[in-house]
Amino acid sequence: MYESFYGLNKKPFQITTDPSFLWMGKKHREALSTLKYGVMDNKGFLLLTGDVGTGKTTLINRLVEDIQGKAYTAKIPDPGLSKYDFYRMVSRYFKLPIEVRTKSDFLEPFSRFLNDAHEERKSVLLLIDEAQRLKHDLMEEIRLLSNLERQDAKLLNIFFVGQNEFNTILLQPENRALMRRITITYNLDPLDQGETCEYIRHRLKTAGAGYEIFSSAAMQEVFDFSSGFPRQINIICDLAMFFASQVSRRTINRKIVSQCRERISFTVDEPSAEMRNPIRAPEPTSRYRHPQKKRWLTLTPARVVGFVAVLMVLWAGVYLIPDRLSVRAGQWVRKTYQSYLPGAAKSSGTRQPAVDTVNATPVDVAAPVPGASPDHATTPIAAKGPLRTPKRPPDLRFPSGVGELSRPAPAEPSATPPVPPAEPMTPSAGQRPDPADAIDWLLEKRKQESGP
Repeated sequence: MYESFYGLNKKPFQITTDPSFLWMGKKHREALSTLKYGVMDNKGFLLLTGDVGTGKTTLINRLVEDIQGKAYTAKIPDPGLSKYDFYRMVSRYFKLPIEVRTKSDFLEPFSRFLNDAHEERKSVLLLIDEAQRLKHDLMEEIRLLSNLERQDAKLLNIFFVGQNEFNTILLQPENRALMRRITITYNLDPLDQGETCEYIRHRLKTAGAGYEIFSSAAMQEVFDFSSGFPRQINIICDLAMFFASQVSRRTINRKIVSQCRERISFTVDEPSAEMRNPIRAPEPTSRYRHPQKKRWLTLTPARVVGFVAVLMVLWAGVYLIPDRLSVRAGQWVRKTYQSYLPGAAKSSGTRQPAVDTVNATPVDVAAPVPGASPDHATTPIAAKGPLRTPKRPPDLRFPSGVGELSRPAPAEPSATPPVPPAEPMTPSAGQRPDPADAIDWLLEKRKQESGP
């Protein structure tokens, strides 16, 4: 969009990993030469690490371009695969006409391929990008692939390219066997301020620029924003050239870079004074608990034995305790009950239990009322216990004849003297006689009239 305005052949700050724009600074030249030596000399395992956006992928693309024709290369862009998917991808990139269904389907043809490459005096390089995504089981499979070797030479070079987190993964105890096989390592650091300016000039010159598009102050502002990471440099420089072309500025100054920086920076609002020290509600004292289902206890032999033992102890305490101890225990319980619960031992307050001295039956006796006679206070009202059975009445036998009526009944032995019978009384006029006296008077009168 802005190439014609600045007279460029193509965009200089594309994010794609184009090897033609690779700026070979001191760090990159050292890294490239070290890795190229490890591949061509068959050193086995190699490792390149660096932070995000430091140019690792661009560097390995340049390495593949330099060793082309001298080695067979295969690049795995994403190693987050299963074991058999990894084998299928390796076979496809090395152009092996095999169908991988088992591990033996892959190992035998791949071993023949490595030996044939050694006979051709070519190296075999397996590049694994984003190595920090490797799982432990796949790392073990990759380590075992390095066992395909000869006594005098390594047949396979495995090149790990990953972020700095991969170093921590290798230091784990389960990965120590793989870590000890790595022969060459290199860490790619960000650019400093001087290297950042050279990097911007190199990419502009490669794209066909004939003059200094970025001023020194603008490049200083670019470094402050990117901290020397090539990816961030490409992002802000591309945006600055676009905005400058819109306002017809052929030279980019600090102000334009600052405006672009504001558009791609993440802003975080600071919390207000009220939110810095918020007043929190008190923590609930009780927490919710999920209702638990009641489960019946399963009968196990231990529980059955314990239940039987408890029953035996209770039986022994009830039936084997001496009587005197049970009486004492009952008295102690009654005294304790009356001591600690005195109100429960009495009635409602106006009635008290009385005891019949004859049959020892408790009778409810009314409490004495002020000003009443003593007889009134002892009048029984209601019996709490069972009613007494009344005594059987004496047998009454009526006389069969008149002679028997005149005969006195045998006196019962008694401590008191007998009472003489009462004289029959003649009823007075106007007075109704007693039936029993009338019968006696009538019989006596008939006896006198009949004579001796």
